[in-house]
Amino acid sequence: MKRLALPLLALTAVASAANFAGFAIKPYGDQKVNLATGVTTLAKGGVATDAKQGVTVDAKFIEYKDGDYLNATDAKLVTKDGGTLTGDRISYKVKGGQLSASGDLKYDDQYVKGLTAPSMTIDATRKFAVATGGVTSASPVMRADTVVVDYENNRAVMYGNYRYAYGATRLSSSKADAVLLVTWTGQGRPNVTSRPTTQQLAPYKAYLK
Repeated sequence: MKRLALPLLALTAVASAANFAGFAIKPYGDQKVNLATGVTTLAKGGVATDAKQGVTVDAKFIEYKDGDYLNATDAKLVTKDGGTLTGDRISYKVKGGQLSASGDLKYDDQYVKGLTAPSMTIDATRKFAVATGGVTSASPVMRADTVVVDYENNRAVMYGNYRYAYGATRLSSSKADAVLLVTWTGQGRPNVTSRPTTQQLAPYKAYLK
């Protein structure tokens, strides 16, 4: 009798929790594992939570490869500090350790409302949301080439060709290296300075370019 061997390339499992690079992943439906590539697909989406970094991603479609990457489509990211980022696509690269987002992006937190940009990254370790490529927000009104939101320390750094408005305050600069530091007080009102100290900018320097 001849024995017929078929390569097992994919495995469909019932919904159960999994782990990926610090994320606990809970699928909304079945998850399909491609044994040839090591890629796991959650066609109905799910929730990926990194309790240590305080980040949760809720998406309608998730694909990940252990030790390599996680891609989430039609996703919402929430930080434990109350920041929310929605976008068409959110990706996490294990090597870089940062979350990046693209496509119809919007960021909101306690103080920044309606911030949009072509691309954003979330540095969950340092608690930064970095928006680049022509950034705008609804409140306060901010326009700049780059905006770094420090959502743990209630600060935002505007960099390059900025325009700012809140209440009676209006500030702007057309310089490519112009900087405006916005700091929210305990009463939720922003204080701004166009002459921040080197020490104040030090945590954000890597992103101001």
